[in-house]
Amino acid sequence: SATIIMKLLSSLCFILILASRGICQQLFNLTNSSTCGEVFLEDDYNPYSPFVLCCLLPEEYYDCEEPQEANSTQTNETLIGFCNNFGAQNFEDVETTSVYCTVLPGIECYGDKMFIKEDVPCVRYKGLYFPSILLFSVFLGILGVDRFCLGFCCLGVAKLLTLGGIGVWWIVDVILLLTGNLTPQGGYNWNQYY
Repeated sequence: SATIIMKLLSSLCFILILASRGICQQLFNLTNSSTCGEVFLEDDYNPYSPFVLCCLLPEEYYDCEEPQEANSTQTNETLIGFCNNFGAQNFEDVETTSVYCTVLPGIECYGDKMFIKEDVPCVRYKGLYFPSILLFSVFLGILGVDRFCLGFCCLGVAKLLTLGGIGVWWIVDVILLLTGNLTPQGGYNWNQYY
């Protein structure tokens, strides 16, 4: 019930924000060149209507495509939905891209139901949580379970056969996890708790 109230309040907030063009343009940096700004600046749009611009709906009302890994033949013009690098240790280092989003069926809004969302972080998740992997590393790391879970199967087998490098490799992996130097294979990030 609290989440429903929060969703209703966020929708009401967007409607109130749209009531004033100046405030909306300042908050969302809408310009003539942005997709959302083009819809917003059309003459037939009434900011006092109950319809929110589709591109300003809260995230739970639309689905976006997942960013894909770009290959070397793609140029800057074709990079909508593609990333050169995924993930990073610090938020400031994460690359961003634009993706296509589609409003969910049954949601009424003004403008195109498919729009481009900008500044989407290039982050992939594999379903791994840092606390669980840390516990695996502490209690089962001598058997290589942590390396198997992170996607390093060959290193997991080697760690299993050497019993965690006779304990040294096991301790080193715990330290690497705690310092952020051991992360999931393939550029994946840790899942976040919300």
